[in-house]
Order: sequence, then structure tokens, then C-alpha cells
Amino acid sequence: MTPRAFGPHVCVIGYGAAGRLHQRLLSDLGFDVSVVDPAPGVPPTAIPVFDGAEQAARHRPVDVWSVCSPTATHVATVADVLAVDPTARLLVEKPLCRTWEIPELTSLLDHHPDARLVVMDQYRHSQAMALLRTLRQELAPRHELRAVRVGFGKDRRADIAAGRFVDHDYGVFGYEWLHMLALVRGVLPSGTYDRYMCTGPEEWGLRVATDPELTSTAAHEQAVAEGVDIELYSTIVGSDPSGQVAVPTWFSLPAAAGESRQRHVEVLTGPVCFELDLDPVTLSRGTRLPRNTHRLVVQGPELRREWLIHDSPLDNALRWSVAALLSPAGPPGLDLRGVARIGLLADTAHPAARPSSVRTELRT
Repeated sequence: MTPRAFGPHVCVIGYGAAGRLHQRLLSDLGFDVSVVDPAPGVPPTAIPVFDGAEQAARHRPVDVWSVCSPTATHVATVADVLAVDPTARLLVEKPLCRTWEIPELTSLLDHHPDARLVVMDQYRHSQAMALLRTLRQELAPRHELRAVRVGFGKDRRADIAAGRFVDHDYGVFGYEWLHMLALVRGVLPSGTYDRYMCTGPEEWGLRVATDPELTSTAAHEQAVAEGVDIELYSTIVGSDPSGQVAVPTWFSLPAAAGESRQRHVEVLTGPVCFELDLDPVTLSRGTRLPRNTHRLVVQGPELRREWLIHDSPLDNALRWSVAALLSPAGPPGLDLRGVARIGLLADTAHPAARPSSVRTELRT
């Protein structure tokens, strides 16, 4: 193995859409980047490309492995990396694994106690969400939190028809649901979030639009935790064409021509409403705001204020993840409740369609 040179070496495994984005952002941040992908499509220019982890590590010791391969390969990829580098620092894209693979993954990590792993969780590092939390304390300090609503939508049918990823394990819950859980977590008090994550199917209202080819295309969950109403809505087909799941009224957002993505957070605190639209943001007359620009509106009695925030949660998350993996203290412990929850949701919608989710003691 050759000695270290230049800056930290990050090896991106998988050169699909996520891998290309990681490679570009990490290169822009000044890291020395290589790629592992036996069939990278259009390979990156001036960046080493290898068939496997062993070749990449032989080329130059790897400081951080960024796993961007399909979810179904994550556990096997982590195992391959640990076989080459038992003390590996691993950044893994969401979802970390499939629910029934949790015991295998935790066993793998238990057998490599010097390794470290973090999950890419970009919306936990959103500066727009941080501003929302600060403004809640400043503008509604005496009011109780009443409701949190999060909706993510995108019409993915053209991408799917072109051969892009289809999640047959989780259906609609495998696309944006973990991002939405991160935003819910950013609003709720920690104890309330813990209670919400412990709720079972008998405690919530869940409507799911099923589809014979795409597994499920839309879902709307309504729950209550410690007196706080919680709603999550997501669609991968735009307004549900089957009519199985109606679009919530609070998610009726303007969209620019040719744009189907919508990412919305609504927080009700007493009489004050906080509405955060995350990039891409379209104004009421169809004007699209610049990339990575988010819009926060606060309304209440004799109160209406608006902020535009320029911020890249993905850039923030990559910076934080690499720093946490390389720091002497290391990253916080893994929280696998999100993976377990989307598995439970998918099982509730399609009880016979997937391997049984394994109930296990989850580390937090």
C-alpha cells in the first residue's frame, strides 16, 4: 500500500445518481476522490475508477468510504470494505439497509469494533430548519406545539420509465420517508419523537396507494404523540392518479412549469404557523427561486414575516459526516429506528409482499 499523500482520500462506491453527486461535491470540498464501480457508465474525468474496494485501497489508503450503491447491496458492500479495511470509516446513503438485514449489519459492525459508520442524513443538517427552531423560541415561546406536517412529492414516472431506481422493498416509503422523519425529528422534543417512533400500526392512520408495478405510489400517515398531531405525506407520481390517497390540503403548493418536486414543512405552535418550503421553491405566480434557496413564512395574530435562506443540506451533511468519521471522538451511535419504521409501514401496506421484518433491540 502506498503512503498517504495530498488531502483525505474519499472513495465513492457506486457511480449512479447519488454517487455522481457525492463525487462532485466531495471534489469541490477539496477531498481526493476515487470511484469504485465495475460499470460506471460515463466515468468521471481525471478521477481513478476501480472495479473493487481492494483495488482502491491498494492504490492509496482510503480515509472515508462513501457507499452510494443500491440499498439492496449496502450490507454486502460494507462487508467487502471491512474485509479490506477492518477499521474503515463508512458513510452510507439512505436507506442504510433493508429492515430484515438489521441483525446482519449490526453483527458485522459488532465484529469490527474499530470501524465507524454514519448514515447520510442531509435534512438533519438543514440551516433552514435550524432557523425555524430558533424563530419558534423567539416568536412563540409561550405556546405549545400543536402539529407537525411534512410532505415530499415528486413525479418519478419518467425516471422509472427510463430505467431509474424502483424500490420494490419499501415502495413509496423507500424514497423520501426517511428525509421526512429527519425533519419531524428536527421539530419535535426528543421525548415526543421517541414516543412517535414507538407507535405501532394500531395507533396511527395510514392510507397507501398500492400499485402492481411500483409497489406503492403515495402514502399519508396521521399520528399523535404526547398531544402533538403528526402528519407525513409523500407521492412518487404527483397527484395520486388512482384516487386512493388524496393530497392533503396543506400540501397544495405552487409548482413551476416542468417541476414536480415539492418539499414542505408546516409547524403549528399555538396560533402561530411556520411554513418552510425546501428547494425547489416556486412562488405563487410560478417564479422558481434559485437552486438551494428555501422559503420560511411565519404567520400569526398581527404577525407575518418571511425569510429566504440559501443553504445546501447535502453539502452540510457531507462536511459533518466526514468530520465526524475522522474526529478522535467519532460519530454518535447508529439510530436504526427510521429503517425499522419504514419497514413496518411497508409491511402494513403489503403484509405478504416482503420478507418479514425482524424485530430487534435497536441501538440509538
